Amino acid sequence: MLISIPIRILLVLGSIFTAMFILRRVRYAKVQIEDSLFWLFCSAFLLFLSIFPEITTWVARRLGFISEINVVYLSIIFLLLIKQFYMSVRISQMDSKLKSLVQKVALNEEKIERKDKQE
Repeated sequence: MLISIPIRILLVLGSIFTAMFILRRVRYAKVQIEDSLFWLFCSAFLLFLSIFPEITTWVARRLGFISEINVVYLSIIFLLLIKQFYMSVRISQMDSKLKSLVQKVALNEEKIERKDKQE
């Protein structure tokens, strides 16, 4: 049982539109390059799976899935979980940097206020 033709067409169109959307966002500097690479990889992955459905059939048989489309859904969910993890790491790093920056600004303001009082 292979992935049906309408779903394959939907996957191909979805991956092409995603790639076009990301490339347009990169051109207008709305997305960072590393984020755009992830989304381009995801769209290429979907395109690859939709062009070669035998891969999903092979994986479905090996892992005991009832339907091949579940392999595609599971792959997408897995990729999004990886992205979510890396976004959480980046947010944590940015939060630490923000706290440090706020502390430095507060110390600088304190120094300025002390100089103003001394003058």
